[in-house]
Amino acid sequence: MTTFVRVAGGLVYQLIDGEPQVLIIEDRFGHVSLPKGHVEEDELLEETALREIEEETGVVGRIISPIGTVSYSFAYEGQDINKTAYYYLVEAIAGEIIPQVEEIVQARFVSLDEARRLMTEKGYENNRAVVEAGLNMVEQEALSGTLLASMIDSTLLAPTATPEEIVRLCREARTYQFASVCINPLFVRLAAEILGGSPVKVCTVIGFPLGATKTEIKVAEALRAVAEGAEELDMVIAMGYLKANDLPRVEADIRAVVDVAGDRALVKVILETCLLSPSEIKDAAQAAIRAGAQFVKTSTGFASGGATVEAVRTMRETVGDRLGVKAAGGIRTRQTADEMIVAGASRIGTSSGAKLVISALSLGF
Repeated sequence: MTTFVRVAGGLVYQLIDGEPQVLIIEDRFGHVSLPKGHVEEDELLEETALREIEEETGVVGRIISPIGTVSYSFAYEGQDINKTAYYYLVEAIAGEIIPQVEEIVQARFVSLDEARRLMTEKGYENNRAVVEAGLNMVEQEALSGTLLASMIDSTLLAPTATPEEIVRLCREARTYQFASVCINPLFVRLAAEILGGSPVKVCTVIGFPLGATKTEIKVAEALRAVAEGAEELDMVIAMGYLKANDLPRVEADIRAVVDVAGDRALVKVILETCLLSPSEIKDAAQAAIRAGAQFVKTSTGFASGGATVEAVRTMRETVGDRLGVKAAGGIRTRQTADEMIVAGASRIGTSSGAKLVISALSLGF
């Protein structure tokens, strides 16, 4: 009978004076390896990797991307064991090296060249390919992946979203350290409990998805959301007033929510650009500026279209550096995200956050 075992760990990197270094460990058998350990019940693989890295080395990290898997079989105490190791690229963000003496002899950061030499001379043969893939990712992908992760609002606004799905969204956001999770008001308190103590913000929606509720209702929604732990509010503009060219009412609607948010939450104003002409996009963005909002956002994801390069560019040209620009709706690939950023987006709303930061490199494992 074969026992199947899953473990997870990672290749941890840091930048010192712009030069990358990676964390290696020397185990009690004299081999050089990467920190890893067994997956506990109900743990995400990414959570296991971060926990084991911290337990074995003292280094706190965040997930950048999967690297690959290594599977191998062996016999132990009369049993056949099939072990699969899942490796991730991890950025070191805190902590100091304190080796877990029960497991390893030492842990240290070394240059990429030194890591390659040590892995060739003292590394496990079945680990070498995945380590080399990780080193290549440090050289080619890590910095852009890190930057993108910090710009992502990881989003789950489906009406069918369950508490379990929200929990998973938040746990994933913690491991990748996204800017925020964007969820419906129903789950703000739950998300705030899960994300407490992390840099990931809780974002919720106001007047969603039509923007056609009365201002008092939007204010009440905002008050409740902030009280339950929301730190960012994505509010939908009063589209009917905008279409009627009643810009004072558009501005007043936004300002009421901004005033309620105060310094407790920033406000992003959803314009629903697929329904607007370029001149209406400009008018709406200018109203958001006057009302004191912190961001303008392209879309709800529930209308006929999502973010476009043209709309993002128009929004950025209008707000300059006074407001952030959030592109949302239909952003499912790294290429699309990059196009939005080049056009002027400083935040990306997507339900594919992890996919966007994962390298497109084909690893062949």
